[in-house]
Amino acid sequence: TGEKGTVRTSSDNGVSWDNGTSGTTRELYEIAFGDSTFVTVGQSGTNLYSSDNGATWSSGTTTETSYYYGVANGDNIFVAVGNVNILKSTDNGSNWTTITTNNLNDVAFGNSTFVGCGADGAIYTSANGSSWTSRTSGASANFLYGITFGNNLFLSVGSSGKLIKSTDNGSSWSNVNSQVSTNLYSIAYGNNIFVAVGSNTVIASSDNTGSTFGIKATTYTFNDVTFGNGVFVAVGDNEIIYTSTDGDTWTKVYP
Repeated sequence: TGEKGTVRTSSDNGVSWDNGTSGTTRELYEIAFGDSTFVTVGQSGTNLYSSDNGATWSSGTTTETSYYYGVANGDNIFVAVGNVNILKSTDNGSNWTTITTNNLNDVAFGNSTFVGCGADGAIYTSANGSSWTSRTSGASANFLYGITFGNNLFLSVGSSGKLIKSTDNGSSWSNVNSQVSTNLYSIAYGNNIFVAVGSNTVIASSDNTGSTFGIKATTYTFNDVTFGNGVFVAVGDNEIIYTSTDGDTWTKVYP
C-alpha cells in the first residue's frame, strides 16, 4: 500500500503484481495481516480492511483524524500507532477505540507482546493493546522508524543508523552496530536473518541473533521491508518493488 491510496497485490511470492482498489486517494503508510484480514492505516485517520486478499477494501470506523504510520496484529487484536494516539480494534479493523496518547511510528507483535517505537527513542510495550508501559531504549537522540520480531527478539531501527535490540520482550534494550550512519526505515526477520532498509542502505545480520550486521547494498532506497514464504519484499518511492531471499541479492519486480 502507498501513495494516493495505491494497493498492489501478489499471489506468487512477489514475482508479479496486480492492482487492488482501496477506495481512497489518501496516503496509506502501513499494512498488517491477521485473522484472515489485511488492515492498512494512513493519512487523516484513514484505516481500511480487506478480507479478500486485498482485492476490495472497507473503511473502519474511528473518530480520529490524525496520521497513523504503523499497524500490527496479535492475539486477535489489531493495534495502530501514529503521531497522536494508539488505536485498538478487536473486530478485524471494523471499529477502532482510542487507547492513549503517544507519538509512535511503528508497532510489532511477538511473545504475546505489542512493542511500539517512535519519536525521541520512544518504546512502549503492551500485553493486550489497552495498557501500555514506557520503556527506556537508550535512543532518545534518535527517531525510531521501524520495529520487528523474530527468534524471540525485538529489533528497532531509526535515524542515523540507529539499531537496538531487546531480548526480554521490549523491557530493556541494547545497542547494535548497524555499520551505517544513514537513516534506517524498516526491518524484517526471515530465513534466519534480520534485514533492514533505509536511505541508500540495505544491511543484514550474519545470523538469527541480530548481533552482527553487514552492509549489503548502498544503491537502493527502500521505505519498508517485509518477509513471507521465504522471500523478503522491499518497497520504495515511485512504486518500486524488489525481492530477495538473503538481503544481499535483490531483483526488481515492479514496475
